[in-house]
Formats: sequence, structure tokens, C-alpha cells
Amino acid sequence: MSTEGDQADHLVFPTVEARSLDGRTITLPAELEADLNLLAVAFHRHHQSDVDSWSEEFAALEDAHGVVTYEVPTISGRWGPARRFIDGGMATAIKDAKVRAHTLTVYGNTSRMTDGLNLPDRDRIAVVLCHREGEVSWLGRGPRTEQLAADLRSVLEAPT
Repeated sequence: MSTEGDQADHLVFPTVEARSLDGRTITLPAELEADLNLLAVAFHRHHQSDVDSWSEEFAALEDAHGVVTYEVPTISGRWGPARRFIDGGMATAIKDAKVRAHTLTVYGNTSRMTDGLNLPDRDRIAVVLCHREGEVSWLGRGPRTEQLAADLRSVLEAPT
């Protein structure tokens, strides 16, 4: 597995319950649509611009490699009572039905996500290439850069 261009220990995407902005409840990663999925995991509202920086790359990788892409806002459990309001606001702001269906909010102990992905903090987004079984093939942090995009493409283009 590659993480930010370096070799790292074997990571497994943590099992968490998520709800899409179109109302479906799913268990990640087991119920992701494809065998190979690309997820932008965000921890703060201001991370949206970093997630957006990957949108064209994600679309190109979907076309070229058949991966399915998702945005995964990960929100502290203390906001759980406001979930309907928060998710409703996001759903209203997102006009594209596919994007709403592939925006999966996770409410709860955010440490489950950071610990499971071996993230040292929640200061940057995590871009995770993982299999439905949870095996992480690549993990990058932060907004799209040419280097991160090239590293991700090289993992996707490597013979299996």
C-alpha cells in the first residue's frame, strides 16, 4: 500500500455506518458499489474546498479505471441531533443527484476513522483508495497536487 508516496503498514478502512444524502443507510466499506472505490474523507466544513480540488481527477479516474468515487464528511457524534438539518443543508446545496447519492455522512466517534486509517490528525482530508473488503491500496492527505494525483494514478495503473 502506498500512503503519500511512501510504503506503510497494511491499512483496513474502518467499518462505519453512513447515510447518503439521498437517504440510504449503508455500512462502509462493505456496501460500497464497486470492488475498488475512491473516497475523500473530510473532517471539517472548511475541507470542502480540498475535496472539490479532487473532483475533476475523480471523474477522470472513474472513466479510466472504473473506480466509484465518494465524498465522506465525518462529523462528531455531538452533532448527531442536528443530522437532519446538516444533511438537509448539504443535500439542498448539491444539485447533482449522483453527487448526493455518493456523499456519505458519518456521524459518531471520528477517532474510529482517524485511528482506523492511522491518521495523525484531522487537519487535512484523507483520499483513500480501498476495496469493498476494506483493504486500503493508497492513501493521500490534503488537496489535489500533481504529485498526489500521479502517485494515485500509478497505483491504479500498476499490474495486479
